[in-house]
Amino acid sequence: MDKTELGTWGNAKGSESYLREPKSIDDLRGIVESVGNGGGIARGSGMSYGDQPMNSDGDVIRPLFRKENIEHPNSNGIITVPSSLTFAELLERVVPLGWFMPVVPGTSFVTIGGAIAADVHGKNHYRKSSIASHIKSIALMLADGETIRCSKTEEAAIFWATMGGLGLTGIVIEATIQLSRIRSSKVQVSRNSFGNFSDLFEAMKSQVNRFEYGVAWLDLISKNNFGRGILETANHEISNNPHHEFSYIAKPTLPLPNHLADSFLRRSTVKAYNSLRILSAGRTETIKKTELSAFMHPLDKVRNWNRLYGKSGIIQWQIAVPEVSEHTLFDVIDSIQKAKVPAFLAVLKKLGASNQAPLSFPMEGWTLAVDFPANDKRIYGFLDALDQELVKAGGRIYLAKDARLDPELIPKMYPDLDEWKSIRKNIDPDRRWQSDFSRRLNL
Repeated sequence: MDKTELGTWGNAKGSESYLREPKSIDDLRGIVESVGNGGGIARGSGMSYGDQPMNSDGDVIRPLFRKENIEHPNSNGIITVPSSLTFAELLERVVPLGWFMPVVPGTSFVTIGGAIAADVHGKNHYRKSSIASHIKSIALMLADGETIRCSKTEEAAIFWATMGGLGLTGIVIEATIQLSRIRSSKVQVSRNSFGNFSDLFEAMKSQVNRFEYGVAWLDLISKNNFGRGILETANHEISNNPHHEFSYIAKPTLPLPNHLADSFLRRSTVKAYNSLRILSAGRTETIKKTELSAFMHPLDKVRNWNRLYGKSGIIQWQIAVPEVSEHTLFDVIDSIQKAKVPAFLAVLKKLGASNQAPLSFPMEGWTLAVDFPANDKRIYGFLDALDQELVKAGGRIYLAKDARLDPELIPKMYPDLDEWKSIRKNIDPDRRWQSDFSRRLNL
């Protein structure tokens, strides 16, 4: 069998692997039982920024089965779907029926299996936690080919180890999910712009809890208005119209070339874009009725928008800091300004309480995600230094986005790591599930 070159959304890393695409559960079982010394790892849509779904010289398993004939959710909003289904495919099915996913990631092209592996959160974590809170149960294929049912009450330790476990406990075959009822496929979005980070942050702290969703975009390029940004908050529209039509359209409409030159996104172009975005937001609050898809996944309308970063790709550095260490956000932003490193995209969200998953990322506090160009060699040492300060503040890196973390820092960021390793060892003593990510971080 020939190897296939695989990449990820960040475009910064690539590897050659044996791509296996089972079309049935029996096919999957046969592949799992035949995994060689290079191990195997599941792959969904390949939307990771780092090397999480890659396995150089080993097997990469991308299930292709059971996408058709998915049943509608029951009257209580419970639905069982294959792990290979994307959020876009699921939402296009359930939104017209008046249901929505309680938690959605930043792109709708992530698979349900990938979302579980990353224990994704959204713009409403402070209200709805991460996706794990809304998973009723999963069917998980273990390293020996056995399939087990896991939930918060059945094989609970394995269930929680799988949430945020980056595919290293097994392959999720299907998930039973609790949906949320909606009365419209639109949201009322309030948008405010702020001239500096301090004002934006204070407004976010005082306002966001009154809304179902909250997110802030930050300009970390501008010299004179560093940290300025736009705060967006939103609530689901409540429609009493019995003839209201629900819809969810997730198909990209704007194409991009295969890859733009690495020089396309430079400080000058990003600075101009940021200024235009601030200008378009205006100086006073605006309230606008918006389609769910446009608010939840604004970049999805641009096909392969990651190509904007050029062939060298991007590194996304996403951190969580506890509420008591919110000053760390100011320190990070100040460090980015002083170092004059190009921070092309920065997003801030509020986080609620953590869950029981040993490797789940969110903690009560704040999360900041920043995109850096992977070809700027200054970035790596700069982020290494910030990681050390992050640990001192009691924060952590989002492992599902990582591409360069020092493995010695993981136990300090994730104090329940040994518990997770013990569970993994019990169900996969031969470490058949492995990836470039797991080897890089000694997991």
